[in-house]
Amino acid sequence: MLIAPLYHKVGNGKYANSLETFEAHFAYIAARYPTVLPGDPLPKGISVCLTFDDAFFDFYHLIFPLLKKYALKALLAVPTAYIPETTSLSPHKRLEKAATFPDKAPPIPSPAFCTWEELQTLTKSPLIQIASHSLHHRPLTSKHIDLENELLLSKQILEEKLQTPITTFVYPFGLFTPKAHTLAKQHYTHIFRIGNAHNISWSNTNQLLYRINADALPHPHFPFRLGAQLKHTTSFLLNTLRKR
Repeated sequence: MLIAPLYHKVGNGKYANSLETFEAHFAYIAARYPTVLPGDPLPKGISVCLTFDDAFFDFYHLIFPLLKKYALKALLAVPTAYIPETTSLSPHKRLEKAATFPDKAPPIPSPAFCTWEELQTLTKSPLIQIASHSLHHRPLTSKHIDLENELLLSKQILEEKLQTPITTFVYPFGLFTPKAHTLAKQHYTHIFRIGNAHNISWSNTNQLLYRINADALPHPHFPFRLGAQLKHTTSFLLNTLRKR
């Protein structure tokens, strides 16, 4: 079984967890489960793929040190238009800017997000894999969306900037159309949505991987308790039957 929790940032609110919660959560996982990145062999039992959306600066500044402390792997989904080349702002100011998102959308690009230099540092770590999270972080179900820009240009930019193959795509808001998914499958090996379900492999049905919302964690051992596992296994079966 493969469990892929979904996180956004450090802080308060429905899209965040406190740093203390993250540390307790990571310690719980590190003591019990192997963490894997897309394409890694899956051992018997439960494996965990930690996924972080949006590449906020706090991932580099606060989360990455915790991942190294506990030797945990994580997938970081990057919306390329938001990434600045560099910034002169202090870490404190950058964290403040990240804390206002999504209540106040930042300009593009924004120091609330990792810089390209910081992403290059992350890319060199065996603990981190970078995924495309589109160009502009817009729902791929939008009427006038440019799918080639969002799916392909984002991949091209990441590969040029980071000098590494990008084989994973994470749907913004977990939303997509059949047309978008057909194009994504042509250019990515692994594709994540939300779905709040477990996975049985790296491919599942229709090359879709499901994630479980882990923002605003109710306790550090969510979603690994038996009740949550049963719920998310049921969601996997329903998602598979509905082919979504």
